[in-house]
Amino acid sequence: KEEQLRGSWTGKTMDGKSNCPAGTIVLTRIQKPAFKPEVPPILIERKLELVKEIKVDTGNVRLDFYDNGVIDGDTISVYVNDIAVVSRKVLATKPITIYVRIDFDKPRQEMVMVGENLGSIPPNTALMIVNADEKRYQVYLTSDDKKNAMVRFIYEKPK
Repeated sequence: KEEQLRGSWTGKTMDGKSNCPAGTIVLTRIQKPAFKPEVPPILIERKLELVKEIKVDTGNVRLDFYDNGVIDGDTISVYVNDIAVVSRKVLATKPITIYVRIDFDKPRQEMVMVGENLGSIPPNTALMIVNADEKRYQVYLTSDDKKNAMVRFIYEKPK
């Protein structure tokens, strides 16, 4: 798929004394990436544990990550469809917030939480609050040096 934005323009030279010839500009956006990103090694080396599948009927999902229990220095990275969206952030009482855009042409989106350390109380645990339109979910995630936690979002059209 391809999208275009077209427009015309007029303007003056940088010194402001004379006019530039009018013109037309066309910006084209291709929805297919120009290159295929590599899957980060941490997602291959560790086991992926599917914690939950959540059916959503909206195009935007908000995820808030908190330390689950005692704030003990847990650090996480978060990947959505193998792309890093959070890198080495410390979990605390204030949430780490990300938004997942659901691609209606690809109804399955995968979020992976990687525990970058174990904190002072192993394993690395997080509470993830999912807000999908009017629906709210609490998901408890655990990660260590052998496994990452994965949540799969599945888009279903509203009825």
